[in-house]
Amino acid sequence: MATEQLAIPDPEWLTTEEVGRHFRVSARTILRWVDAGQFENVVRLGPGGKTIRIHRSELDHRAGRSAA
Repeated sequence: MATEQLAIPDPEWLTTEEVGRHFRVSARTILRWVDAGQFENVVRLGPGGKTIRIHRSELDHRAGRSAA
């Protein structure tokens, strides 16, 4: 899982809530998936890296894995 600090908000980076809405699961489930390494393109923001952003490309990437 790639983690880095992102200085400027970018619309390509989604919140856990936005990703959760896409997959019709809770933001907490998305956090579990992040912790389990289900997403490769993740950044952590703020003190302690508690704020998480997931790149939009992960939506298609994960959908492709579940369709295979």
